Amino acid sequence: MYKFFFVFFINIFFCLNLFANDNNYSLNFKSHEAIYNLNIGKVTNSSKIHNAVGQMHLSITEVCDGWVVNQNTTIDITDKNGSQVRNMLRYSSWESKKHGIFRFMSKVIINDEEYITYEGKSIKTNNTAEVIYVKPSNIVIQMPVDTLYPMEYFFKASDTNLSEKIINNIVFTGENDQSINNVTTFIFDSTNNFKIIRSANFDYNNNFSKPKNEIEILVNEDDGVVHKVTFDYFNYQIIGDLAEFDYFTKPSC
Repeated sequence: MYKFFFVFFINIFFCLNLFANDNNYSLNFKSHEAIYNLNIGKVTNSSKIHNAVGQMHLSITEVCDGWVVNQNTTIDITDKNGSQVRNMLRYSSWESKKHGIFRFMSKVIINDEEYITYEGKSIKTNNTAEVIYVKPSNIVIQMPVDTLYPMEYFFKASDTNLSEKIINNIVFTGENDQSINNVTTFIFDSTNNFKIIRSANFDYNNNFSKPKNEIEILVNEDDGVVHKVTFDYFNYQIIGDLAEFDYFTKPSC
């Protein structure tokens, strides 16, 4: 059975006027909803995955006190023997505009049966940072105070002042119980107003491990819309191509 817990670094897009005072990151971005068609990319001879096809629906909504992200992904995975598994991922999060509070919910459904649900919140102060899970069980996890939540991480990685640079951060995303990662990100120089950002995700508890996966996004610097994303699991790739998108209107607060 093949399960895919997509990392959510492509989910976190917003426009500059939403965070003009947000650490002075320089990024032109418009909140929006988008649909991506998912297909198999490169496949090695050792991969158990033969084919993949699906869709990812993504929405990012500004609210007065933060950002709300919703992602619904359905993908059919076929192995070399022709057996097929349908993976469905439902993910929602809210992150405060000051990046001190983060709420999350992630649900994995396999062949129409719920596999597991993660739900909880995380709080950071100047001296402490912790994650409080309420599903699938009540667990409290301590994490470094300099850990970034997804929105702040994306703002930093997408800063238009960065190019041809490598940045390293600890990031918590909340999609499962292994959501604290060391993330190494390389920002390529932009071409025709498009920037390529590639991130390698390492297990936080194992500094000598190989990356668990890598994610590459192609971002339009004029509006922040991601036009292509590649999930690289090394034996195979899942590629998402932008099919359609619409902007959201900024709310009155």
